[in-house]
Amino acid sequence: MVYIIIYGISWILTFIYNHFNQSSGFIYNACLVQLVFTVGFFGIFNFIGHVIMREKVARSIGWISNGFQIELGIVSLGIGISGIMCYWFRDGFWTAAIIPFSIFLFGAAILHIKEIIKLKNFNSGNVVIILPDIIMPLTIIVLLFLKYYMVDGI
Repeated sequence: MVYIIIYGISWILTFIYNHFNQSSGFIYNACLVQLVFTVGFFGIFNFIGHVIMREKVARSIGWISNGFQIELGIVSLGIGISGIMCYWFRDGFWTAAIIPFSIFLFGAAILHIKEIIKLKNFNSGNVVIILPDIIMPLTIIVLLFLKYYMVDGI
């Protein structure tokens, strides 16, 4: 649920940021805010959840905590830091940040769906997360595509 709220907040921040930086264009500004805030927050929050609060998070998903969960948290932290770094590093760095973020979340969505189908795992941490697992990377991919292939100033 927190990721859905963060996604909504990121769009509010996008409009605020765009208001003060209109010269870059809405698409560019939206892509930047989604990367810095959404990807950055995702990575840091996922790190906290899977490393510091791993037992609670594992239970909410219907899993048992183990060492792989810590690895997942550390990878998430790296993804989050790369999202935040998009504020200072632009262009190709954005694409490099989007690729692991998107593959990770699309893969997680597939895993959660398989858990529902095969294991009847309807724990809230396994079900609610599917929407942001799909919508967050899809949004950033579409924005990046629009940034590169649409007319500037949108």
